Amino acid sequence: MKRVLAVQRISRDTEASSALTRQDEALTRAIRQGTYREVGRVVDATVSGAVHLDQRPSLRRWLAEPLVHEWDVLMVTEQDRITRDDMHWWHFVDWTLKNGKDVEVLDDPTFDIQSEDGRMLAGIKAAQAAKYRKAVQAKQLDRTQFFRENRLWNGGVWPFGYRAEVFSHLGERRKRLTVDPCTSRLVREAYDRLVHGEGTVYAVARDWNLRGVPSARDHQRREQNKDLPEQEHRPEKGTRWSVTPLRNILRSPALMGVMMHRSEPVLDAEGQPVVWAEPVLTSEEFAELQEVVLTEQRTAESGPGKRWRTPLLGVVFCMCGRPMYVRHQKNHLADGTTAVLTYYQCRSVSEMNRCEAPSTWRAESLCAVVERDFLDQAGDRTEMKRTYVPGRDHTAAIAELRSALANLTVAIGTATAPAAVAVLTRQMDEHARTITRLEAEPVVHARWKEEPTGAAYREQWRAVKDWESRAALLAKAGVRFFCEGTHKSGSVHMYLPSASQRRVSGVSLSKEAVEVVGIGPLEEEARRYFTDLRRTKGMGPGFWYSR
Repeated sequence: MKRVLAVQRISRDTEASSALTRQDEALTRAIRQGTYREVGRVVDATVSGAVHLDQRPSLRRWLAEPLVHEWDVLMVTEQDRITRDDMHWWHFVDWTLKNGKDVEVLDDPTFDIQSEDGRMLAGIKAAQAAKYRKAVQAKQLDRTQFFRENRLWNGGVWPFGYRAEVFSHLGERRKRLTVDPCTSRLVREAYDRLVHGEGTVYAVARDWNLRGVPSARDHQRREQNKDLPEQEHRPEKGTRWSVTPLRNILRSPALMGVMMHRSEPVLDAEGQPVVWAEPVLTSEEFAELQEVVLTEQRTAESGPGKRWRTPLLGVVFCMCGRPMYVRHQKNHLADGTTAVLTYYQCRSVSEMNRCEAPSTWRAESLCAVVERDFLDQAGDRTEMKRTYVPGRDHTAAIAELRSALANLTVAIGTATAPAAVAVLTRQMDEHARTITRLEAEPVVHARWKEEPTGAAYREQWRAVKDWESRAALLAKAGVRFFCEGTHKSGSVHMYLPSASQRRVSGVSLSKEAVEVVGIGPLEEEARRYFTDLRRTKGMGPGFWYSR
């Protein structure tokens, strides 16, 4: 009896889709009627046919050790359920034959990859499936381009703070984004609470859960159900708010009405973000919100199920470069009582690959050193407020215009009517002038502009007493502490960004904004400090923690 692995796949999984159900029924029926024993059922929903098999979430487990030895035949309802990429298909056929496997396709009784003729026919079908997929992609790209150029909503999940509304465009019913009166108020609420220090992202998410605020998708389902018959209502999932989804929402430029694609802003011909809706937050408010969200201490408030907090997570590190975490140790005293001691310990202690010398420090000793060194070296430094300044790069727009110019050149060579030639000539002249103008503008990289707030770190340090808030202040300043040894015989090395070092060392800075290009150079500067520190101690490159 052959051991069968039944495989199902669809590119899109919606409540209205019955493709998975039909595949399931057909596979189950075939297995019952044949001489098979089902050893596994693979379901890859919302997985494109262009995704390589060893990257499919469910199937890849059965193509590797140890599950690869559990089956003999891979069964699908149609060949393109395996893949819609002809090159991937031939790679799969080669792997199947080398591993002594076979494939059965229910809608093709003559399917056979064991013979040369069978492989040839299957290869033709794979090429046809790939051609069809590419044709569909081309149509989708054309449709997407049309919707982008006309600022139309192409469907999908609404950006939080917005909703789609129907309107007439060129005589047809289309959709566009407009500010949602319900979710936009929630965005404003989160902005006010975070920017004014009245809570954290976790606190906002917890409060929304207590108030029964629906998730972004549940809100969309609820609103869309209002226009549908009851029998067509899509059920709400009841998803609760958590930190990561809420943080992603608050970090998205979509809050400024910017068109997004795969989490990146869509740029126009001049390299500027396309704005297709009224902003929920202004660019200044969005920059303020990013400053708060990006520097917020990850463990300022522990969520349900977390036993311990690590206030200095992302601020204190072992000399190996790994972050140090809190560990509590119970000591039984001679009088019968129990004392709980709190330590900061290298993360590698709980891992299989310990570092060469994992550091362990008593929490109170480490906090005392952190406070002393930070105030001694940076206490009189003025805090800098960082504001994001978008860049300007017309390289892609120029390339697109040159391509359009080449197409117009071909078109004008085939045009016969004088009116058509005149129109094409005007378009070519317009494109040429635009290219000249864009090429004359220099490339300006996106950057962070820093301006002094007037408040010294020493004043802010004394104004807060809890270590979660102090850790947030340290992270905001870009400070890192590298610990070696223990609190009894070790040492702590403090890293300050170069701007801080210049200010502390007495080098005068202008009162104008200090512009720091990007986040990368600052991160690279910290990494170089860490690498040089380890080199002076005869150590290798170590482990770099990017925050």
